[in-house]
Amino acid sequence: MRTQVIIEDHVLPQLLTSAIEAYEVSHRAHARGKANKGLETFGLLWGYGLPARNGLPARLVAVVATVETSALRHTHWVAPDFESIGIKRDFFGEYWPQLELIGTFHSHPYEDLPKVNKNNGWRGSEEDKLFWPAFHQRVCPDMDELAHLVIAVTALARKGSAMPARLGGNEYTSGYVISAEKRKLWIKGYTSSLHEEIDDDAPFDEAFLAGDVAMDRSYHVWKDEDVLLEIPSLEARFRHELLRK
Repeated sequence: MRTQVIIEDHVLPQLLTSAIEAYEVSHRAHARGKANKGLETFGLLWGYGLPARNGLPARLVAVVATVETSALRHTHWVAPDFESIGIKRDFFGEYWPQLELIGTFHSHPYEDLPKVNKNNGWRGSEEDKLFWPAFHQRVCPDMDELAHLVIAVTALARKGSAMPARLGGNEYTSGYVISAEKRKLWIKGYTSSLHEEIDDDAPFDEAFLAGDVAMDRSYHVWKDEDVLLEIPSLEARFRHELLRK
């Protein structure tokens, strides 16, 4: 049964505004420094996991999002600082122990809509699909699964009026598209997962007999059709807009 990624209502503005800011607002290292915009941004998802039970799938629930302000940002990539991530994990563990790091998000900025469509810009890149398992292994090696969100953003020539909608085709369950003033945004979910297998080459010794079995670990990214992304506030907006019309 597929793991469901749930983004709670108050997290969505944090995700969208961080992507919009990096895209539209000039960033400087200091007052007289060169200004850059159209940048990617990177952040962390915090929340909790629920196991599969009573016919429901396992769930990763995001209740807080934090932006990695120390990340190196570029128009085509973003690189987080792992020291910063460690500091945040320790801080959350001390003061909000009920929450844990459950995933990441980052943005894909595009100059215009045709370029988004040409590049399927809402999807994770090949580099993303290599980074997510590596991040999982380095930062959260004991977590069964992590959630990863891509937030694509571009400017529109005129104000958009389309209601929020699901992505099409086999990506239907994994993402949304939103028009907001003169911009368009996409949110697409992925999950990376931990796989463990018994190491057949491990010695048969007392530790093995005691249940301390040597395991081979690997980390993988699920395919598009295997992701269930739910953002209740967008679903509610679908219903609200339909009632208004």
